[in-house]
Amino acid sequence: MKPKVNDRFDNDAPIDEVMQSLDENGYAVVEDVLPHETVDALLSEMEPWIEATPFGPDAFAGQRTKRTGSLVARSATARDLIVHPLCKGVARRVLKSSTEFQLSQTQLISAYPGSVSQKLHKDELVWDFFPFAVDHHVMCQFFWALTDFTEENGATRVAPGSDAIDPDDLREEDTIPVEMSKGSVFIFNGKVVHGGGTNRSDQVRQGLILSYCAGWVRQEENQYLVAPPELARTFSEDVLKMIGYQQGCFAMGYAGDIEEPMDVLFGRKAATPIVPSDATRTAANERAQRWSLDVAERTV
Repeated sequence: MKPKVNDRFDNDAPIDEVMQSLDENGYAVVEDVLPHETVDALLSEMEPWIEATPFGPDAFAGQRTKRTGSLVARSATARDLIVHPLCKGVARRVLKSSTEFQLSQTQLISAYPGSVSQKLHKDELVWDFFPFAVDHHVMCQFFWALTDFTEENGATRVAPGSDAIDPDDLREEDTIPVEMSKGSVFIFNGKVVHGGGTNRSDQVRQGLILSYCAGWVRQEENQYLVAPPELARTFSEDVLKMIGYQQGCFAMGYAGDIEEPMDVLFGRKAATPIVPSDATRTAANERAQRWSLDVAERTV
């Protein structure tokens, strides 16, 4: 399979151009986004955690692959990266049917020599294999290259334009390797068919997955255990909102006496509790907006 439209972009490309590839191909590659110094800083911060991470228990996780999580707590560089303008801008567009979006998962993947290819799959399977409509996206992911990605060292393989295709109907021959240089990023939705390649080199291939999801689904990585309140209070509010310390949509994720999670986290008492019209005023769902307006009119 070949990309339907251009799938590679310079780091100053407009988001509209990147989105065209995501809409048509299910993915895009933006090259040389992060300076090597930033990548090296992240790897340095994570080195002891990577060293302590065991190899995966099965072929899918990778028996020659380490998957290191909790980057929000373990890496200041990662915290900056989860609110990178490219991540926020693209994720907002992909997840436009949801009022809010949030960080779902952080995972630093280290694929050692001999790591074998994964079963082809779609990542939105994490939500219990629920059959989301093909035009409804609940996931947007960014796979940052922390080393060069080549076909030889097992670069992710992707089937362009496969959003509506069952992974079982595709073979590795239907995919292409996502080769990219250190500091580049492979952006893909939760529906495109893909899988890690086989590392036939003598080097470790490393990349960082940052996954974002709709504000109304459960996060894949439990960010509240990763960053419990005593640690979360040291983060910026931008980071806190991204890891889930905000309402995801109407009546989803409030705390205390129908209060904003951020207010409860910092011991602030809001002047008035959240009311439905406030919670849904900017909803992506038109039905929620209409419902909110009706409630507001009845309270005037």
